[in-house]
Amino acid sequence: MSMNKTDIGLSAGIIWRALDNKGKLSFEELQSETQLDIKLLAAAIGWLAHEDKIYFGEHNGTTVYYLYQETYY
Repeated sequence: MSMNKTDIGLSAGIIWRALDNKGKLSFEELQSETQLDIKLLAAAIGWLAHEDKIYFGEHNGTTVYYLYQETYY
């Protein structure tokens, strides 16, 4: 499978929407939810992290991903 920036960007959008709908998800849950190839999923997660669109956390010993939510006071 070959990847390019367009594929990664489109996959980032798919991941963003999955997290927006489901909340915090593990890598495995994201893969199951999006049906993206594992390499493409990892590249798109990296893209979103670089753009400060998602964050990483721990839940019951598993890394989970979730959307960055700005809060204005």
